Amino acid sequence: MTLDIHNREDIYNRLKNLEQNAKPVFGSMSPQHIVEHLAFMLQVSTGKNPQRFYSTDDVATTLKQQLIYSDAALPHNIKSPVLGDLPPPLIFKDLQTAIENLKNEMNDFDGYYKANPDAKNMQPRMGLLSFQEWTTLHNKHFTHHFSQFNLV
Repeated sequence: MTLDIHNREDIYNRLKNLEQNAKPVFGSMSPQHIVEHLAFMLQVSTGKNPQRFYSTDDVATTLKQQLIYSDAALPHNIKSPVLGDLPPPLIFKDLQTAIENLKNEMNDFDGYYKANPDAKNMQPRMGLLSFQEWTTLHNKHFTHHFSQFNLV
């Protein structure tokens, strides 16, 4: 099952089951880390937090085919070039504040692409992505991190 970031009621209901001290099934991020990370990637997709391209066109094309244009889930061991080996310091005072920020970023994503339907923003490993490509990637990305805490 892949989440749909446009189905906010479903996303928000799942987030209600995320507990501050929950331990991940895989990975090293805490619940608050994943929420802040998902919000960060929404900012990347809207150009609020521009990123550089860390790859080559050939690798980007291959990754898009594997991760966007297939039904494959994101692998558990996938690494982001913008993250180090350890989770970054937390930004918000608590999980609930981070969730409220995530909700705002999801709304900003909708508004940004409604106002800029042809916009493309840089994904660090896949290059410039369109609204539909970002939507597919976010759906899989949310599913990946929600599965860390048995929310899917």
